[in-house]
Amino acid sequence: MSHTALRYLWVSCIVMVYGLGALTAYAQSLPSQPISLADWGVTSRAQIGFVSLGIVHKQRGDEMVIYDIRTKRPVVREPKGTQGRIPSFEGDVFVVGNFNRGNVNRLGGYFNGFAKRPSQSSVVIEQAPDGAPALTFSYINKQPGFAGFWTHLFDFKAPPAKQIFLDISPFAYLTFAIRGEKGDEDLALQVADRIWEKKEDSLWIGDVASFLPSGKIDTSWQRAWIPLSPLTTRLDQKQLASIVFQVQGERSGRVFIRDLAFTRKKDIPIPMAQDDNVTYSSLDKAMWLWETETILTSQQELQTLLAFCTNQGITDLFVQIPYTARKENGGWKISWNSSTMRHLIAELHQAGIKVHALDGDPRFALRQWHGRVIALIQEIIRHNQSVPAPERFDGIRYDNEPYLLPNFGGIQKQQVLKEYLELLETSQLLAHEAGLTFGVDIPFWFDSLNEFFEPTAAVDGRPMSERILDVVDNVGIMDYRTIAYGADGVIAHATDELRYAARLGKKVFVGLETVTLPDETIYEFGTNGGGSALLITQVDERRVELTWVPEGTEVPADGALLLRETRAIAVPSSKITFDRKTLQDLREVTRHTEGELRQFSSFQGFAIHSYESYRPWLIKRTQ
Repeated sequence: MSHTALRYLWVSCIVMVYGLGALTAYAQSLPSQPISLADWGVTSRAQIGFVSLGIVHKQRGDEMVIYDIRTKRPVVREPKGTQGRIPSFEGDVFVVGNFNRGNVNRLGGYFNGFAKRPSQSSVVIEQAPDGAPALTFSYINKQPGFAGFWTHLFDFKAPPAKQIFLDISPFAYLTFAIRGEKGDEDLALQVADRIWEKKEDSLWIGDVASFLPSGKIDTSWQRAWIPLSPLTTRLDQKQLASIVFQVQGERSGRVFIRDLAFTRKKDIPIPMAQDDNVTYSSLDKAMWLWETETILTSQQELQTLLAFCTNQGITDLFVQIPYTARKENGGWKISWNSSTMRHLIAELHQAGIKVHALDGDPRFALRQWHGRVIALIQEIIRHNQSVPAPERFDGIRYDNEPYLLPNFGGIQKQQVLKEYLELLETSQLLAHEAGLTFGVDIPFWFDSLNEFFEPTAAVDGRPMSERILDVVDNVGIMDYRTIAYGADGVIAHATDELRYAARLGKKVFVGLETVTLPDETIYEFGTNGGGSALLITQVDERRVELTWVPEGTEVPADGALLLRETRAIAVPSSKITFDRKTLQDLREVTRHTEGELRQFSSFQGFAIHSYESYRPWLIKRTQ
C-alpha cells in the first residue's frame, strides 16, 4: 500500500518524562503485548529494528497480534536488465485470454477490480446478456473515489527474479471484444510496463470508445483495435506488465470483455475458446459444529440441527467432542459421555450425514500435548469398537491452528511445524488402523510466500500444505475470502492445494466463513517513519513489552525504544467473512468457485464455518 509523503511525516509531539510506574500505567491503557526476546532471535531490545503487527478492533477494545520481529526490514532485491519474453504463438495472433473460464490468463496474470470509496467494483467470469462467457466488470463510480479493473501480463506472486513480463515487439495491435449491459458505458484504457507497475500506476492511452467501430460502447459485441506503435516511445515494449480499464464519470453499470489478444495485423480472426462439455459428479458439503453439548442435552436442538443439515444439503459434520482431560499416572485420562454421542451419531447417519470427531487447540501442535490428543483418539476408537455400526464415528478431524501460538512467527516456527507433523503422522496411523478417515483444517497461506517472497510456512523447504497432504486423507482449507476471482480470492488460494492433492488422490474441502469477526489494521514499524508509534519497554532481562501508540497521542520517552510506522494496511472483516454479506453474495462466490475448481478431482466440496453462526445468518437473510 502506497502512502504520500504527508502520511509518513513524523509530527513532533510533546515528550513527557515518565517514571516507571507512570509508564506502566500508560502502556496498560493501550494495546500491548509482552514477548520473549529469544523467541524472535534477538538478545536485546536495541537490536529490534522492524516489527509487523496487527491491531484487532474488537468491540471491547483494540488488541495486538504480533506477526514479525527482526533486526531490520528485509530488502527485496530487484533484478537488473530486461525481464521480457516474447510468448509462443502461431500465425499472427497471441491470445492472452478468452475469459471463458480460469483465474489466470496464458501469461500467469490475474485480473482484479480496484476502487476507492465510495466507489465499488468487482470482476468475475460470468455470462454476458447473450449467454457468452466473458470477463464481467460491475461498478459504481462516485466522487471522490474511482473504480476500474486490471489484468496482469505476468505472475506478480512470483519473486522479482522470476517475474517475466510480456515483450510485445513482434505485434502491431492490442485487441479485445467489448460490450455493455445498457450501452454508453465510458471506460478509459491504460497500460503499464514494469516501471509503471512498480509505481502502482499506469499510462493513459485513450477512451475505449475511440477504438470501436461505432465510436461508443453499446449492447452489441464490438472489437477494439489499439495500435501499439505510439506506445513504443512511452513504455518499455519489452516489459509490458498490465492492461487497465477505469470508469470515467459518476455512473454504474456492467461491461463485458472477451478474447484479449496481441496481433501482427488488424482485422484478423481471433481464435475463440472451446466449450467445456465435461460432466462432473456431485459435491459434498461439510459444516463445523462446536457447541455439541447444546445438541446433546436437548432433543429439540437435535431436531433443529437435523432439519437444518437436511435443508442445506450437509453431507459431513465436524462435531466437537465434549470431554475433559487430566494427567493421571504419567498419562492422560479422558472423560466424556460416550452414550449421549451414540444417539447423536445414529440420528445424523439416519439423515445421510457422515460424522467426524472434531477437536482443536493451537497448543496441541506441541509435543508436550500430543499425549492428550492421542488419548482422545484412543477413546474414540474404543467407542467405535463397542457400539453398532450406525453409532460409530466416520472420521477424526483436527482444527489445530499452531500459528496462533504467540511464538509461531519467530525462530521456533520450524520446530513447531515439525512437532505438529509428528502428531499428524501418529494420528493417521491410529485412525487408519481403526478404519477411520483422518482430516485436518489448514489456512490457505500454508503454501504461500510472504511479502518478502519467503515461505510463510515450510518444513525442509517444502510448503506445510504439501507436508500435511502427504499424511492425511483430506484437508479443509480455511479459504476465508468473500470474492471468488482475483489474486486474493477463494479460487486462487485453493488452487495449489487442489492440484497437489489431486496428484496424491487426496480430497479437499474449501472452507468459507460466516462468523462475526472484527476489522484489523496491520502495521509495520521501523527506525524511520511517521503516524503511529511502537513503544518497546524492558520487562526483565528476557522480556520486553510492545505498546502501540496511536497517531496524535503523546509518546513517553523515558526508558523506552521507539519505532515509527512505515506502513498501515486496513483489513476489513468483510474481506474474510460473509457475516455482513448477503445470501446472494455467498451463492455467487460458491457458484463461481465451483465452476472453476471442479476441474480438480480432489475438490470434494465446500465446508461452512460454522453451525453456530451459519444457521442464524441464513435465518436473517431468508425472513
